[in-house]
Amino acid sequence: MLIAEGWQQLFQPEQLKLVIGLLIACLIPIAGIVAHYWYKAQKMHSDNELKRTLAERGMSADEIERVVNAKPKDPDASS
Repeated sequence: MLIAEGWQQLFQPEQLKLVIGLLIACLIPIAGIVAHYWYKAQKMHSDNELKRTLAERGMSADEIERVVNAKPKDPDASS
């Protein structure tokens, strides 16, 4: 019976607001972590696809490395 009473107290409006608030507070950082690793996985997939395409075109390993490590030009630096 103590367990049933505990659940009944948990679902009272005051406690329910607290529980929902705590769940949201825990889910926000978890969503951020998942998004970070999802981004990293997608970036790695994209880089691997680029490398595969460049290799199929017959580029050497040095040329592929140069293309992959190239940084975009800063439009403000050209002035």
